Amino acid sequence: MNLTIHHALNLIPAALCITPYFFIYWMIKRCSNPASFPWSSKSSSASTSADEGATSKKQTMLHSVSTQGVLLAVVLILIQWSSSSSGPGLYDLVQGTDPLLHEILALAPSIQRGPNPPVFFSNRHLQFLPWLIQNMIHEKQGMPFQRIEITVTACVDKSQPNCIPSPEMNDIVTLDIFPPLQDVDSHYNQQFNDTSPIIFFAPGLRCYSQDLPGQMLMRKAYAEGFRSIVVNRRGHTPGVPLKSPRWSLFGDISDMEQVYWHVKNQLAGPNTAFFFHGISSGTAVTVTALSAWDERRARTNESTPSFVAAIAITPGYDTSKVMQPDRFTFPYNDILTPLVKDHFIIQNEAVLRQFNSDAVDAALNATSLQEIVDAAAPFAGYPNASEYYRAENPINEVRHISTPKLVLNSLDDPCCHIDNLYEASPYPHHEGYTFAEMVSQTQRGMVAVAKTGSHCPFLDCENKWFMPATRDPLFGGWMLSSWADQVAIEYYLAALKVYGDRRFL
Repeated sequence: MNLTIHHALNLIPAALCITPYFFIYWMIKRCSNPASFPWSSKSSSASTSADEGATSKKQTMLHSVSTQGVLLAVVLILIQWSSSSSGPGLYDLVQGTDPLLHEILALAPSIQRGPNPPVFFSNRHLQFLPWLIQNMIHEKQGMPFQRIEITVTACVDKSQPNCIPSPEMNDIVTLDIFPPLQDVDSHYNQQFNDTSPIIFFAPGLRCYSQDLPGQMLMRKAYAEGFRSIVVNRRGHTPGVPLKSPRWSLFGDISDMEQVYWHVKNQLAGPNTAFFFHGISSGTAVTVTALSAWDERRARTNESTPSFVAAIAITPGYDTSKVMQPDRFTFPYNDILTPLVKDHFIIQNEAVLRQFNSDAVDAALNATSLQEIVDAAAPFAGYPNASEYYRAENPINEVRHISTPKLVLNSLDDPCCHIDNLYEASPYPHHEGYTFAEMVSQTQRGMVAVAKTGSHCPFLDCENKWFMPATRDPLFGGWMLSSWADQVAIEYYLAALKVYGDRRFL
């Protein structure tokens, strides 16, 4: 086979990964024949029948391990070869109609550059390896957040017009804030005050403040003078089970609005600049909320939550099918489905079953993430999945968004298939446009599609032969460098200059 140099180099990680297996093979082989060691005695007595039996078992084990090693090598090489990235850089840039977006692009040059992953981790699956290790290290290290609990409420049936909030739906949403807003003497607050810009974070699936996933962006934001407020959705905070049967995998825009006004009116200083950052499944509540709030402000001229700018990292667009197995692909759907059942359904089964036992059974019997979301519609406040998606699918009114918003996707995302962006919408009011085309029709929207990046890592380095690393501004030392993180900081700083007056809305 005539391999290109690029693909040949991409085989190196597979070889590195199987090295331990062949080392184990060699050790077992040596142990099965002690005489083969240089230091062993050559005058060993003849083997007894028991020795022969033990040797036979060792040879069987040897054969098993060698077979596993070969199979693993084949699998990893096939993965590396079949799903190698399209190379570094940007594949596509979609932008809205506002001429000021050209100023944003000039002030945030990394957007058009795209990521440059290290050659050893350019594969979309292998990019997860260093990224997950970094996330685990940071989670164990921890960030010194200030924890605030906010009681939020909701109505029982959100499909009914003008529904009234019910106490039975009250629950706790936790906010984790860094640097702390109420500890002004903390050394972390030396460069901050009550009007320092704030980024609201909506974490990903089963994620929370210590792992959004990752902490790298919050650490970089801290270095640039941004305060982070992580909004841990109902059921997401470790050790804080549901108190009411209101829960949605993608979050609730009513909860988010209550959080916004609490922060704006009770915690932040006047005219503080707010930003909204959604990651993976957290992008759904980000986009849905922006479309609802911007439309309401334009229609009624009433005060609604407003942001200088927003970012959505690896969204899936149409939530009615984003988590189907053909879009949220193997092995990730199979891995996460039982974990989601345990985290949200089983751990809260009593309170959920008291409200709707059939929905609990349907969720527990689900064979994919999409089936869980469909089954859980009653807990989101709707009688069925159709009503839920009709009201809260983030792509419904994406053209209503007037907030400057940047979306980052990658061609090789195994959890949010890129067809989600480029296929024509099936909904009549979208008139056959793709979601990319609809973003181009908005005033201040942009979508940057990288050639590679997997689902969130977007590993990025100046020299592809080295691991991507950047200084950790919080605790010192080094941490992974991500194109998405660098883009986010550049974009938010640019938006402050270009759209900074939006903080007075």
